[in-house]
Formats: sequence, C-alpha cells, structure tokens
Amino acid sequence: MSERGGTANRAQWIRSVTVVGLGVMGGSVAKAMARRAPAVPLFGVEPDAGRARAAAGAGVRIEPDLPECRLEGGVVVFAAPLDATVALVGDTAAVWSGAALATDVASLKAPVMAAAGRGGGHNVFVGAHPMCGSERSGYAAARPDLFEGADVWLCPGDGAGGAGRGGMAGRRSALHRASAFWRLLGARPRTIAADRHDRMMAWASHLPQLLANALAAALDEAGVGHEMLGPGGRDVTRLAGSSPEMWLPLLDAAAAEDARALRSVETHLSAIRRALEARDTTAIEGIMTRGNRWVATKA
Repeated sequence: MSERGGTANRAQWIRSVTVVGLGVMGGSVAKAMARRAPAVPLFGVEPDAGRARAAAGAGVRIEPDLPECRLEGGVVVFAAPLDATVALVGDTAAVWSGAALATDVASLKAPVMAAAGRGGGHNVFVGAHPMCGSERSGYAAARPDLFEGADVWLCPGDGAGGAGRGGMAGRRSALHRASAFWRLLGARPRTIAADRHDRMMAWASHLPQLLANALAAALDEAGVGHEMLGPGGRDVTRLAGSSPEMWLPLLDAAAAEDARALRSVETHLSAIRRALEARDTTAIEGIMTRGNRWVATKA
C-alpha cells in the first residue's frame, strides 16, 4: 500500500477537522492535514485577521466561532495559549462534545483536563502535548512537517465524568481516536497521566526556557550581542526568542514546580561559581563529568 493510500485510509473516520487558533501549532495542524488528508474538510477559528486571511488563502474555511464549524464526527483541536484554551474548552463543551474527538496542544494538561471534565467531555476529550514547536509565532511560522517524528503526550480523561456516553469504554475509544489522529500528522503518541506530565514538563520544558531567558539577559547586560555567539551559544539561547504571550500563562500555572526546578539549578550554578573562585578544577571536572554521563544516557 502506498503512503498516500495508507494516509487516506487512516483518515476515513474523520469527517472534518476544526482548529481553534491558527498560530504556529494550530497552523501546523492545518497544514499537516492539508498535506496528509486533503479530502478532509478543514475549518478554522482565529480572531487575528492576518492569520485568518493567511489560513483562508491556504484553503482553511474560517468561521467566526466554533458552533459555525462542522463538528459532528469530526476532530476539534484547541491551539490557543493555555489560559485561552482552558476557558474555551470549558465554555464550549456543549458544542465540542458532539465531535468524534476533541484535543489540544497546550504544554500543561491538568488545567485543560479539569476544564474538559467540568464540561462533561471526558469521553470525547483527550489532552495532547506535541513535543515540538518553534520560537517563532504565527501562521506564517507553521510547517506541515512540524509533528513528523515528534513524541506527543496523550492524557485521557480520569473517569470523573461517570458512566455516561460509554464510561471507561468511551474513554478508551477516545484515546484510540486521539492516537490515530496524531499518528496521521506524523507524531508518535505516548500516554501519561496529566499530573505526572505537568511535573515532568516543569523540568523538561519550562526550566530550559527560563534558563535561556536568564542567559540572554546576562549576555545583554554584558554587551554580548547575539551575532557574537558561536553555534553552541545560539543553540543554548534559541528559546529566548519564544513568545511571552504563550509562556506566561504556563509559568503562572506551574509556578511552584518551576521555582523548585530553578532552585535546583541555582544550587549547581553556585557550586560551579565557588569552584571557579577557588580555582578548584577537580570540582568543575566532577560536575562536567556528571553532565557527560547524563547526555550519554539518552536513547
């Protein structure tokens, strides 16, 4: 079977896809669907006129709000910043609960899953966090191959919705559909509980972002311009170009765990500083060796 034929078969159950928010993540969902399943009707909800025009020019049918989109039997993807996603998921549950699947791309899952549960959508909604993205923003930065080969964490409902609409069997069915949808976009689904995911992201995602911001601020104060950096410096500071609009709600929601992660780094930075002040290269070697071992354990 050809790749095109296989992709078409995997998309047969999807009657439509509606993307709420057409920035880099939502735009990439739309572009990936247009490439991988061009026969599936594609809808978009986007308040920014420039992004909406760009998406419409690429074949996305722009509607003013979710009820105007074709949702029955389709997939709804919420791709707004965390605070907006939580509000939208909760406020529109009566609308998206008629879809075959509702999902999102926010990098914290517990607040989103709580909003979905309050709306009674545990048997339709599966939280998702694709482990990919860009420091750029907007529809123009979206790419049809963004999700290819990327892990995507899936968080099914926890059962608080009771036995309605199929109970546990319904939640398993929604998880199956979510896995199929993200595989269609090229991603590799992995399942995890929302709370565990969020603790992990504070260290694996938020901490690197905050360190990049701190390093960029220190370089700026020292008068070291970005153009002076070599490849390593550019790699380490790349995340400093990320959108504050996207990050601030995430950092606020995970403030306690993020602060705990930063305290850990502060401890190690202080140890390195003290070793340098004492010209203790043996201590520095020990810290660097530990880092070498950590990198060597990657899969």
